[in-house]
Parts: sequence; C-alpha cells; structure tokens
Amino acid sequence: MNLPQPRHPGYSLEDWQTWDGRWELIDGVAYDMTPAPSLEHQRVSTRLSARVFSALEEAKRGHSGAECEVIAAPVDVYLNGGVVQPDLVIVCDPAKKTPRGIEGAPDLVVEILSPNTAGKDHSTKRWMYESAGIPEYLVVDPEERIGILLRLQNGRYQEASRVEWGSVVALLDGKLPVTLD
Repeated sequence: MNLPQPRHPGYSLEDWQTWDGRWELIDGVAYDMTPAPSLEHQRVSTRLSARVFSALEEAKRGHSGAECEVIAAPVDVYLNGGVVQPDLVIVCDPAKKTPRGIEGAPDLVVEILSPNTAGKDHSTKRWMYESAGIPEYLVVDPEERIGILLRLQNGRYQEASRVEWGSVVALLDGKLPVTLD
C-alpha cells in the first residue's frame, strides 16, 4: 500500500497524486478519508443530494440555474494548491467541471458533520473554502439536526441562516429552496 511519505514540511499536489486511497490535501497537510462515513451520514447525504437535484431540475424548467449541477462525494475539488472532497457541491460554471474533478471554487459546498471530521469541517475546511471564494458553505449536523448556511460577505463567511430539520434552507443566494433532514 502506497502511503504518504514526508519529503518536506508540506505535501504538494504532485505528492497527493501518488497516494493510494482517498486523501484530502489542505495547506500541505494530508488527511486520510477513511474509514467511510457512517450509515446515517450517507442517508443524510443521499436525501440532500436528491432534494438539491430535484430543486435544480425545477429551476431549470423555470429557465434559471441551467448550468448548475449537484455532485456528491467522492469528487476532487482543487482549490488554492490543495484538494478536498466535500460531501456535496453545486457547480454552475461548466468550465470548472473537468475530467479530473472540479477546478476552482464551486458555487456551494456542503459538509455533513461526523465525530471524526467536525473539527476540520468547522475550521480548516471553512478557512479553505472562504479563502477560495466559495460563495456558500452549508454545514449539516445530523446529531444536532440543524444546518448552518454561511455566505461570503466582504471575503468572510457570515451566518446567513440556521435551519432546523424539516425546514427549508434557501441555497444559491436564496434562489434554491431545499428541505433539510
């Protein structure tokens, strides 16, 4: 099994490309994406992905969001010299969808918290998404049964809404209503 071997104080994308398994690379630090998420995490991910997909299809029928697509993990998102695998992304710019993944800031990223990743999702990944200019970041907490939507304002994330399970969160600058649960 080919695992990361430190060559210098930080890893590069070139290093990352040689590793076996699923890894994220943030600011030169490698994060192992195993073990797989819990069954409840995957249930939440599947429901949310289906609801976002349906809402995007409805928006397309109304002639808005024609290029937007929801993509579920695993998908590589290349940002600021690193690569992450958010649980869901919405990408509206077709030029950012490449054979190797998403190149540049998607329009929205979603992280579904789990005990092993919550700290990284609230800090390291939030900072990376913010600095990459991702307009919206939805943090979903299945244990607390809430979602927190952060919107980029003046280069910093601000809490746009806190949504309880069963309520609607308005994504893509309020244009895409999706029930969270």
